[in-house]
Amino acid sequence: MADDDASKLEKLLARLDDESTKVDPDERRELAEKVAQLARRLGADPFGIEARVPKTGQTRCWDVAGEEVPGAGSGQDGDLRAGTSWPDPRFENQGDGTVTDRLTGLTWLEDADAFGEVTWAQALSIANHLREGRKGLSDGSAAGDWRLPTIRELFSLIDYGSANPILPAGHPFDDVRSSIYWSSTSLASAPTLAWMMTLGIGPTVFDLKHNANRMWPVRGAGNRHVPRTGQWQTWDSDGDEVSAAGSGQDGELRTGHPWPRPRFSDNGDGTTTDRLTGLVWLRNADAFGWQTWEQALETCNRLHGGSIDGLADGSRRGDWRLPNIREVESLVDYGRFGPCLPEGWDDHYFNVRPSSYWTSTSVEGAPSEAMFIIYGVGPAIFESKEHPFFVWPVRNEKPAASRPYR
Repeated sequence: MADDDASKLEKLLARLDDESTKVDPDERRELAEKVAQLARRLGADPFGIEARVPKTGQTRCWDVAGEEVPGAGSGQDGDLRAGTSWPDPRFENQGDGTVTDRLTGLTWLEDADAFGEVTWAQALSIANHLREGRKGLSDGSAAGDWRLPTIRELFSLIDYGSANPILPAGHPFDDVRSSIYWSSTSLASAPTLAWMMTLGIGPTVFDLKHNANRMWPVRGAGNRHVPRTGQWQTWDSDGDEVSAAGSGQDGELRTGHPWPRPRFSDNGDGTTTDRLTGLVWLRNADAFGWQTWEQALETCNRLHGGSIDGLADGSRRGDWRLPNIREVESLVDYGRFGPCLPEGWDDHYFNVRPSSYWTSTSVEGAPSEAMFIIYGVGPAIFESKEHPFFVWPVRNEKPAASRPYR
């Protein structure tokens, strides 16, 4: 019976992931409920199964000077390669002016620079009015099918094993610029600005909405690999809150995989599970103070149950790691700030600093630097590996000691 249930679960998850099935919203909800029922029957957390964090794409390791090193046992992103594997091939050219990302189920305009540089308001309007017959499209789409992507949808394209542009090798898109691309997500703490993605080396940052940047429309519901951002408000370019209807903003459409409620579960052993991703985080988000990147990697590699006050989860050396860039970003709620964590975080974590936290992900185009995130408002940027930042270890749902400590 368990084998039958597991097989059914995999088929349902595959159907939810497959954009080509054109599952309507009501049927998607039915499928999601069936997934949850089967997951519970198998003794698993349905939300953990539904929304695993994809790999970053990084496969190499570098030291603090930017020299490539073997990396085995280092705990670097290129060593562990944690996350859900990408399909091969990653993209499918539909032959109608669109490309489908087989990892996320999202469909993108084949031409990544069809509109040049436009303001944020122009980008929203252009995307909302895009349809078949424009910009090489013969996909049957109508006005309203396309949208400006959320910051998480843009982020889902990024391959941290590439640079200039930072997209997976062999992608079928035309005219991808190593430049700045708008998202539909406003900066909640200062809504005259909106989030953007730089496709040169990959930071997620923000810019004034009145400035001109590039845009890349997307359509489709996507799947469990792209969660919602958490944004629920809408603002105009002057930062004034406005009616959401017809805006195409993230706060109106709220596209992406829904979050479980409650989002977090206290394990009673010094750890908390994020029920959206299945990742387990140390409850104390500042157990080690500021450390350089190498120190942070080593600290996480050595962490185990009983090694610090309050950690009694039975974990062993090698179970914990410094999170990669996708893992740290998965905690961000783009509707909140100071810190930018989901509602209820303060019931499950303590000592969270609205400041800078290291990731295990190096910058492919400048490997003496590594990515970090600022949990004040959420940007993922980079700094010299010799700089000190905070450290927040993560591990998989169950300590498996799958990697020997070295």
